[in-house]
Amino acid sequence: MKWAALDPHGRLVHRTALPLDSSPTWVATLQEWGIPPESCWAIASVNSPVATLLEATLRRESAPSISWFRSAAEVPVRSTLANPSAAGADRALAVLAATALGAKQRPGLVISCGTAITVERISASHVWEGGAIAPGLGVSARALARGTAQLPLVIPRSAPRGWGEDTESALAAGVFWGMVGAVRELIRRQDEHGAESRWRLWTGGDADLLHPSIEEHRSANPIIPDLVLIGLALAAFGAVPEPLSS
Repeated sequence: MKWAALDPHGRLVHRTALPLDSSPTWVATLQEWGIPPESCWAIASVNSPVATLLEATLRRESAPSISWFRSAAEVPVRSTLANPSAAGADRALAVLAATALGAKQRPGLVISCGTAITVERISASHVWEGGAIAPGLGVSARALARGTAQLPLVIPRSAPRGWGEDTESALAAGVFWGMVGAVRELIRRQDEHGAESRWRLWTGGDADLLHPSIEEHRSANPIIPDLVLIGLALAAFGAVPEPLSS
């Protein structure tokens, strides 16, 4: 669960990642940040049990105003999706933030590297055209560990060699470079004129790991760590905060 706080000028002044099931940790963070009880909250979640627990915790702490974004249908972004109510709010918020951060008037992509890898298509007129969803690094590694008799859980934390001399290093090579290849192919398939015809913004916890192995022009296609939080601030409060540095 990722939290951020906005100051009166709409700037992100705090950011943290918290456990999904620890109400005491949430309350401690409220106290540490000095969040006043009358603060307004905006929450985007597709995890109903955790969202319910969070709401109950905030109500006990006298949070009077909570705005909810539970699906893409509740996010003010134009799209051609067949059923926005079935799409994740996080995907829509990332697209909303990307268009607000001065995206060029040409087609673009938002690449989010988290639990899942998502590649979102955005038209030159800032219409979200849908995207692709693939398993992330952690999900891929856990699937191998759960679905086999002897393979251990290996989640790469840095770019490995393309081969391994033991089981662990072979798993790291396969999971990491397999994901790099998958993302490259997803990017390539988004436009018949080639990937470089689209601007790209990256976000998500594994973006720092995957981005250098995929992007040749890193400064032109940057990582924005807080893209979903920026979209949430924009959707709920009309604020377009400057991204925090990673």
